[in-house]
Amino acid sequence: MHKWQILTSIFVLLFVCDEVTAGDKEDVLASWNAVKAAWMIGDIDAAQKHISAEFESFEADGSLLSPFDFEAAKAAFAAGLKFNVQSAHSEVTIYGDAAILTEYHTRQLTPPGGTLVSMTLRATLVFVKQNGQWKGVHAHASHLSPKNSE
Repeated sequence: MHKWQILTSIFVLLFVCDEVTAGDKEDVLASWNAVKAAWMIGDIDAAQKHISAEFESFEADGSLLSPFDFEAAKAAFAAGLKFNVQSAHSEVTIYGDAAILTEYHTRQLTPPGGTLVSMTLRATLVFVKQNGQWKGVHAHASHLSPKNSE
């Protein structure tokens, strides 16, 4: 009888822990979706609420690891930059107060006075829970080949 009580307790514990993780997964996706929505309307201040001050990334252009320049982004949007991103196959894995989000996404950029550039990318984003909120701390993007993420 004691064995069944232990097994039942383990099952309940696993179920409760999974529920917490499921909520965190949803919160990470909500944070990422808020960043994307803010970018698509050019609201860098709204996006910045979901990004850590220590954020760094490797971009698809092959550049070195670099911090994000929020002021340059604001200036680019003020000058007419247009940005769109559509995600596909987003998956989140939680590791305590850290989360990894992987997905494919299509980015469309129109530089001020320029021509539309479209690219399909693989993306990995790292989030950490800071003061109860999931914030992006790192991103790595690379071109997807072939370009179809299906």
